[in-house]
Amino acid sequence: MRPGSPAISKNSETASPPWRTAVLLSFCVLVMAGSCLAGTFNGTLTTSAPSLTWNSTQTGVIGQTQTGTGVANPPCNATICDLYNLTVNVPATFYAANPNFEVTVTAAWNSSLDEFDVYVYDSNSNLVGMATQSTVTSNVADLGQLPSGVYQIQIVPTIAAQTAYTGTITLAAEPTVQTGRARYRLGNATFSSQKMTRPPAIYNTTPAGGVFFEQDAEPRVVHDPVGNLYLTAIQAIPAGSDTWKSMDGGNTWTYLGEPDGTQAAGSGLGFVGVGAGGGDEDILALPNGNVVMTSLWLGGNTTCTSSNGGTVWACDPEGSTLPADDRQWLANFDSNIVYITSKQTGADLTGTDSLYVAKSTDGGVTFPFVSQVTTPELGVQPSFQGNMLVDHNNGSVYTVFMGLPDNAVYLAKSVDAGHTWMLKLVYQAPSTVSLGHVFPSLALDLAGNLYVAFSDGVTSFLTSSTNGGEAWSTPVRVNAGANAKTAVEPWVVAGDAGRVAVFFYGTSDPNFNSSNANWSIYMAQSQNALATIPTFSITAATGVMHIGAICNQGTACANGTRNLLEYFYPDVYPDGNVFAPYPDDLHVDPSTTITHVWVLKQTGGSRLIGK
Repeated sequence: MRPGSPAISKNSETASPPWRTAVLLSFCVLVMAGSCLAGTFNGTLTTSAPSLTWNSTQTGVIGQTQTGTGVANPPCNATICDLYNLTVNVPATFYAANPNFEVTVTAAWNSSLDEFDVYVYDSNSNLVGMATQSTVTSNVADLGQLPSGVYQIQIVPTIAAQTAYTGTITLAAEPTVQTGRARYRLGNATFSSQKMTRPPAIYNTTPAGGVFFEQDAEPRVVHDPVGNLYLTAIQAIPAGSDTWKSMDGGNTWTYLGEPDGTQAAGSGLGFVGVGAGGGDEDILALPNGNVVMTSLWLGGNTTCTSSNGGTVWACDPEGSTLPADDRQWLANFDSNIVYITSKQTGADLTGTDSLYVAKSTDGGVTFPFVSQVTTPELGVQPSFQGNMLVDHNNGSVYTVFMGLPDNAVYLAKSVDAGHTWMLKLVYQAPSTVSLGHVFPSLALDLAGNLYVAFSDGVTSFLTSSTNGGEAWSTPVRVNAGANAKTAVEPWVVAGDAGRVAVFFYGTSDPNFNSSNANWSIYMAQSQNALATIPTFSITAATGVMHIGAICNQGTACANGTRNLLEYFYPDVYPDGNVFAPYPDDLHVDPSTTITHVWVLKQTGGSRLIGK
C-alpha cells in the first residue's frame, strides 16, 4: 500500500453494528408516523403496511469525519443524526410475484442550501444503500428488493440549521419512467498501490536541464495478449514520455525510457533527453504482441512502434499525417489495422477546429489513409475529444467528444473501417451546464455494448447504449458517499456484458476549485450497468493524493491547480481485475518532481470478467 492509503476491505460480517450503542441514546420512539426533535425511530415495513413516515428537525454540519473505508461510515448517534431502526418483513414470495417492487428511503426538505444524507446498514454493519447528493431538496436511497431483516437508517444532517425534513420508507413498484436512478453501496474491492520510479541518473543527464523533467502525468496502462503490462506518462514537451513494463502481472515494473526521446535509438540506457514528444500520449498493445505509442509535440504526433517488447522503438516524428494536432488517441482492430484520431486546431477562431482519423494497415508504422470526422465551421463543432475504440465483434470504430460550448456529448461512429463517419448525440445538458471536466470517456464491453462517462464538475455520470450508439440511457450518477460528493475526470472501462468500473477523483468539498479540497481516487463498479436501475459499489482506492483545486482550463489554470493534468486511463486485465495508473502530487520527492505516477492493482473483490 502507498503512504496515506486506507485499508480497503468489506466490513466484517461478524462485526458489531456501529449503531447498537447509539440506540441507547434514544430521545423518542416513533412507529408508523409522528414527530420529534431528534433521536431514534422504529418501524416495521410489511406488505400490509408498505409506507412509513416520520418528521424531524435537525441542526448539524458533518464534514470529513469518515475513517477506515473513506466512503460512507458516518459516526452517527442520536445526538447528531436521526436513527431509524427498520424491520423489514416482506416474504420472498411477494418479491417473486411482484418483481418490479422495491424498497426506497427518502429524506425531503425545502431548500437546496440544506442537505440530509441517507445511509442504510444491515445488522452486520454492511452498508446496503446510500443517497448523498448535494444541492437538492431530497435524497432517495433505492434499496431494491430488500430482504426481510433488521436494518438501521442513518439520516445525516450534512448542512442543516434547525431544518425540518420528512422521512419516508416505501415498498412500491418502480417508477414507470426512469429519471436516471441508481443504487449505491460500499464496494468490496481491495487494491495495492505502487509508485513508478526512474533511474536517479536521469536527473543529471538531460541536455535541456531539469525544468522539463519534473512530472509524470496523464498515464495510461495496457496489457498485451500474454499479460505483459505497459504504462506511459507524459513529462511535457520537449521532455518526452516515460514508459514502464511489467512482466509479472504488475508486481514489479521496469523503466523502459522514452520511446519518443532522441535517446531511444541511441543510448539504450533509459536516460531522459529532449524528445519529439512529451505532450499528450497514448499506447496500445496489438494481438501479435507489438506495441504502438503516440506522443504529441509542437503541433504534430510522434508515433513509435516496438516488435520486441519495448526494448527497441522505431519512431516517426511526422507520424501525425496532418499538421496542428492536439489530443490524439489510438485504437486497433487486429495486428495490422491501427487508427489514430486527433483534433486538428485551425485558425484562432471559433469553429475552425475539426476531428480527423488516420488509418494504418501496417501495424502503426505509417498512417496514409485520412478521413474527416467533423468539418470546420459546419455542423457540430468539437471541444474536448475523448478516447477511440474498435468493436472487435464487427469492426465498428467509435470516438467520443464534447461539442461546443461543452454542454453536449457526441459519439462518432464508422461502420466502413474509418472511411466515413456519422455523429450521434449522447447527451445534451442545459446551456448553463459545462460538461468539460475534462474528457468524456468511452468503453465497450465484450458483447459490444457502449458506455460513456462524463462530469459536470459535481457529479460524474454514466450512460449506456445496447444498439451501437443509436439510443442512450438516461445518465445516472456514479459517485456517492460522504467523501465523494464531488467527482471529476471519470474514466470508464468494461468487461463482460453490463460489467463496468468508473474511476474518478472524489472529494467531500462541494467546489472542485476549492483550495482546501482533499481528493482521493474512487472506483464505482457495476455488475448490472445495463439494468433499468443499476447498482454501483463504491470503493475508495487511495487515501488523499491531492489537496486543492483540480482546474480544467488547461494552460490558463493557476499554478499548482493543474498538476494532475486531464485524465488517467485504467485497463481491465484478462483475469477481470483492473489496473488504474494515477498522478499524485502529494507523496512526492520535492527535490526532483512535481507529480509521481502510481499504479493501483485490484487484489480482491468483484471482477469485470468471469466469476
